[in-house]
Amino acid sequence: MNSPDILFTVQDFVRFQMMLKQHLIGAAKAPLIGTITGLQALVLGLVIYVEYEIIYRVFEFLSGDNDYWSPGIMGLTAAIMIIGFHLQAKIYPTNFAARFVNRAVQYLVPLYMLGVGLLVASILDVGSLIQTEPPVRLGKIPDEMTPTGIEAFFTNVTNPLAALTFSLGLGGLAVVNIFVAHHLLNKIWRNIEELTGRLAQAKQAIADYAVIKRTHQQYAACVRELADVLAWDDKDFCMTVAGAVLLARDEALRPHKEWLAEQRLGEKTPFDLKETASPNEVAKMIKPLEAISQDDILNALTPPKSLENRR
Repeated sequence: MNSPDILFTVQDFVRFQMMLKQHLIGAAKAPLIGTITGLQALVLGLVIYVEYEIIYRVFEFLSGDNDYWSPGIMGLTAAIMIIGFHLQAKIYPTNFAARFVNRAVQYLVPLYMLGVGLLVASILDVGSLIQTEPPVRLGKIPDEMTPTGIEAFFTNVTNPLAALTFSLGLGGLAVVNIFVAHHLLNKIWRNIEELTGRLAQAKQAIADYAVIKRTHQQYAACVRELADVLAWDDKDFCMTVAGAVLLARDEALRPHKEWLAEQRLGEKTPFDLKETASPNEVAKMIKPLEAISQDDILNALTPPKSLENRR
């Protein structure tokens, strides 16, 4: 239990400092979160550029000598498509477009990988990097594994399948880019919220701790002042008030008494009265004020016994 003389105990300040330290540790991770967010933004820029390049090349091929299609303008629609899909998926996460892209990516990624693998195999076959003459092993080589059969397999099966799967995978890459960009935007936004939240919490924690310390110091000062006041008894307080009243009376009467003395000596004084008064009248008004003694003030400050009995 806290002492009435203090607002917060040492244990309270330990808890406050631990809470402040937690927020400062959280804010110390801000550079790391900012670096990760920057890298994610770079990847997002790369994804948008790839999407732009795909659409640009397609419409550049389609336009030919025709100026009707602008490859640059059509390439910029990739960014609009990414932003539009991101907003739609964020507002309506279960709509058809979001579910279609999420489901299609499961098939488009392996399809693209399969197409690239078959395309590489076809290129190696055309470049004669694959052995067309199988090594001699035990037993007879089957007729279907002769060089003529291998070349026919690549010509009739592998090459068309590679072209088909790679074309479908390359076309589906536009959908995959939208999927990747959408999730990168989500991660970047969450990182920005976390970064700003950590910094704001640390700033608020520092301000709150400063308020706690200042309030604790002000409370301690008030307690000391209250103790000083309570240390005085009624007699000491009345004596102090009486002395202050007498001092104020003397200071107020001093110029009038000086004027009165100079008037009696017949000298002029810079002390100016707005209305003309005789020295006798001034002396008559000063006399009752000078007659007030310390005892008179103490008696005036002391309440009657009848009032003390009512307390």
